Amino acid sequence: MSVAWRRRALLLATWALSCALSFALLQALFDVTGGDRPTGPPGAAAPGGPASAGTTVSSADAVELTATLAGTRYSDELTFEVPERQARTVPPRQVRDCRQFASWARRNEAVPVGGEPVHLLTVHAARSVDVVIHSVVAVPVAQVPRDQEQGPRVELACRESRPTPTVTPDVRTDRGPHVLAPGQTVRLLVDLAAPEPAGLSFPAGVSDYHLRVDLEVDGVTQVRELRDEAGGHFRCCGRITFMGYQAARYEWTLSPTPTLRYCPELRYVDEPPPRVCQPREPG
Repeated sequence: MSVAWRRRALLLATWALSCALSFALLQALFDVTGGDRPTGPPGAAAPGGPASAGTTVSSADAVELTATLAGTRYSDELTFEVPERQARTVPPRQVRDCRQFASWARRNEAVPVGGEPVHLLTVHAARSVDVVIHSVVAVPVAQVPRDQEQGPRVELACRESRPTPTVTPDVRTDRGPHVLAPGQTVRLLVDLAAPEPAGLSFPAGVSDYHLRVDLEVDGVTQVRELRDEAGGHFRCCGRITFMGYQAARYEWTLSPTPTLRYCPELRYVDEPPPRVCQPREPG
């Protein structure tokens, strides 16, 4: 073997030994520090490295979505159908405004009256995000029979001591796109969409249901299933006032002290006469 060949072989052996030692040193360092070994082609970010540093919120977790039953379509206030004895019952002391009154009434099986429900969606962003609500559909789960043994049914409403706007300034009626900053919340008043092009948006009679919301978060389509604030089904919609007849009505004002007003039923032929309401003792 020539001298030149021996030198060349020695250089190759030295290079191979250097590579092996370098690899062993890197492996030992990763084992000691608990880090992830680099994988993939050179220049690719390792798992847990810069590409995933910090807290990354996926599109599925970027938006918290809740819903409340705000009223019924074509009505400027939330009115319930209840047995007359329930309408005269004094609300608990902790019920101080009409929002709390509505929650209390629903817990006691009061049913909103009207054609179809309207809901308030609350959208809360965990990070910077673009949100579009495409559709909100009611998914009925059961028809609710009306128990006639509880006596005649009347309308029940709550009146604030001071007039308040139907839609508060922080509530929007457009469905987006909404560009939200981290921690920002937007409230959207939404009508129901029909599940089919030729179908009804809500069945006739009183039904228990949940909501199916089709939305888009940062361009990614999602479907959310929403229930009421207590985790149960929504319930709507009663109807005891018809053409030529308006059911008797009870109205509570809660502040500064609970007071009750009673409006007798009306029967008419053409146009309803002015309604005359008077104070009524509870109970």
